[in-house]
Amino acid sequence: MTINMTKNKICIIGMWHLGTVTAGCLAIIGNEVICFDFKKEVINNMKKGYLPIFEPGLQELFDKARKKNIISFSNNLKNIIPGSDYVYITFDTPVDSHDKVNLAVIHKSMDKIIPLISPKTLLVISSQIPVGTCRKIIQKIRNKGKKNELCYIPENLRLGDAIKSFLEPERIVIGLSSDLAKQKAENLLSHIKTSKIFMNLESAEMTKHAMNAYLATLISFSSEISNICEKVGANALDVMNALKTEKRVSPYAPIMPGLGFGGGTLARDIQILKEVGSIHKVKTEVLNAVFSNNTHRMEYVSDKLKMLLGTLNKKKIAFFGLVYKAGTNTLRRSLTLQIIDQIKNKNVIISAYDPMIKEKIKNYNIEVCKSPSEAVDKADALVIMTDWDEFKEINYSDLAKSMRNQIIFDTKNILDISKLKKSNVKYYGIGC
Repeated sequence: MTINMTKNKICIIGMWHLGTVTAGCLAIIGNEVICFDFKKEVINNMKKGYLPIFEPGLQELFDKARKKNIISFSNNLKNIIPGSDYVYITFDTPVDSHDKVNLAVIHKSMDKIIPLISPKTLLVISSQIPVGTCRKIIQKIRNKGKKNELCYIPENLRLGDAIKSFLEPERIVIGLSSDLAKQKAENLLSHIKTSKIFMNLESAEMTKHAMNAYLATLISFSSEISNICEKVGANALDVMNALKTEKRVSPYAPIMPGLGFGGGTLARDIQILKEVGSIHKVKTEVLNAVFSNNTHRMEYVSDKLKMLLGTLNKKKIAFFGLVYKAGTNTLRRSLTLQIIDQIKNKNVIISAYDPMIKEKIKNYNIEVCKSPSEAVDKADALVIMTDWDEFKEINYSDLAKSMRNQIIFDTKNILDISKLKKSNVKYYGIGC
């Protein structure tokens, strides 16, 4: 990574995880960054120094950029879009309960931004969008009599490690509306020393879909293999680790016993590909199976608890971990909340502890506790859902003494089982 000597004026549109990380990283490498969001409360809080999300190192990045006066915040597109070198669309595109994408905020942005952009402005999109969307946006630009070009840079955020994944990526995929956009795209990314892979817009959009669908397929494959391992006395952890030593696999492949994929990200791209396949009469049998497998995987925890306890009626279940992923504070499409949705109508008492969640969660009857010991007090079972480092260090032999039934279901397989052998704890992992 190097520092830009020439400042570009970059407007970042959409302040959530993708937008705040993009803004902070582009500012700290020497650009003049202006942050915008349609929600005035978000921008007003950012002016006061409060970010809308937590990401390790991000607050420090913004504090440093503010001291250098290279980042600012605005609610007024008319004041910031004209004269910008780049307008960067970074909304975390919402999905519904069926993982179908909603592009309303993207279209709203384009309708307001296109009339304001200067001839020199390159429009950059990193929001998660279906293949074909960028081409439609280019047509909107041309219909307004504008000649601006567009590039699509699929987001590559890894929540909990987002700053490093932005500034030190393995590669950057860049979709171009034409060769005229290439030079400006290269200038924007010149500070990031990694391979840049240029292609047309549709190819870049499909690359994002294909990558997420591939990762989802590996995760679903892991679920089925771990289910079989449990039945035949094999240890899925040993099996998966052995697979990762194979050159045709990879030590980084997401093959590990678990609860499937949550968060809406991978499922969103599978749904997009299924819909595109349907439109073009292309069979998507593999994708259909992956999506179905993951949907049923959500029942694994409730089924396991019923098997261990006989019934969930009037039982107290404690959960360690509420957020979508360790290293974040986002509850959006959290696997824990999805599982709680499945059991909340079965007369279950639910308590939970998460180091990042201190307040009651709206629309959920969950006792959010201030400590692990408070959460497990008189619990019939403890379910570990998030691999926070804090959870790995707890003395579970002592902790479980206050439980009514000393049952621990470790969905992340993070505990050292050898430390529990001399206790009364009944330990269960996944696939082992």
